[in-house]
Amino acid sequence: MTLGLFNKKMTISIEFRADEIRVVEGRYNKKNIIVNKCFTIPVPEGLYEDGVIKDMEKFSYVLQKGLSKNNVSRGEVYGVINSSNIIIREIRLPKVEEKQIASILNFQLDEYLPVDPEGYVVQHIPLDIVEEDGVEKQNVMLIGVPKYMVETHLNLLQNLGLKPVALDYAGNAISKLIKYSDTINGIYDNDITIACVDLEQESTTLNITNKGIMSISRVIKEEISPTVDETPFMTLDESDDQDVAIASGLRGKFAVILDKIDMVFRYYNSRETDKDIELVLIYGNHSHVDGIEDLMSSYFDMPCVKLNVLDKVKFYGDLAIYANAIGALIRVNGVK
Repeated sequence: MTLGLFNKKMTISIEFRADEIRVVEGRYNKKNIIVNKCFTIPVPEGLYEDGVIKDMEKFSYVLQKGLSKNNVSRGEVYGVINSSNIIIREIRLPKVEEKQIASILNFQLDEYLPVDPEGYVVQHIPLDIVEEDGVEKQNVMLIGVPKYMVETHLNLLQNLGLKPVALDYAGNAISKLIKYSDTINGIYDNDITIACVDLEQESTTLNITNKGIMSISRVIKEEISPTVDETPFMTLDESDDQDVAIASGLRGKFAVILDKIDMVFRYYNSRETDKDIELVLIYGNHSHVDGIEDLMSSYFDMPCVKLNVLDKVKFYGDLAIYANAIGALIRVNGVK
């Protein structure tokens, strides 16, 4: 089930995170996305971890209370989830019409996934066309979400009186949003190779897009301490000894994540020798840390900027926080 491209009705999109639930209410069409409401619902520790609802009753109560407080209508809703348990695989098939890809995968899915496909809801996303030994091939991304994860989220939304239309993987949501927009921060075009880095407390998601088409998606399961939100990356000239110690500790935590991101970059560069990454786009909770753009720019030796503005998104909130939820309003591919 999908919405029409020119549906004038507002739709709800909810992104689930361990520390907070992010909600937007908006409308999507080919010309723009209009968001008329956005808010977050704090999640008590232990209720939601790595895409798993740990206590359905308490989690439902928290979400119900937050939606009621913000006067959200009980209509159609898109969910956005992320987890290190989501399986992502890039595969290569003979070039066929897009509608034939599903038929091929139905017969050969167990060859491409390292687990029993019966326990997963698998969505495929056509990527680019490449030439291999003189023959055109189709790159395809498989996104496998554990069935229990899909079912619990859909049941949660239905029990709240909402009408779930689809669940999206966070990496797919941001890729759609970048492809949909023409310019980023009023400076960068979307037709370059962009690494989208979602810096969150529980994990970091990395998606590389080339001309708006996703090439690689990875979830880095490495937690960032909540204290990062309030502590800038200071230089020795800007701080006293205690501040230096704090900043140094934070750099150490980020260094692990940056090193893992760099490993993915190197893998991408070895595979795509003619498509160098030209921009690192930072978003998520920890994109707000003072000095993070300079730190990452220095580390990767390329422009690293926080996501602030997209030309086709009419939104006056914090785009770096709500990007995934807004991207899910674009109906192209979903998990369901």
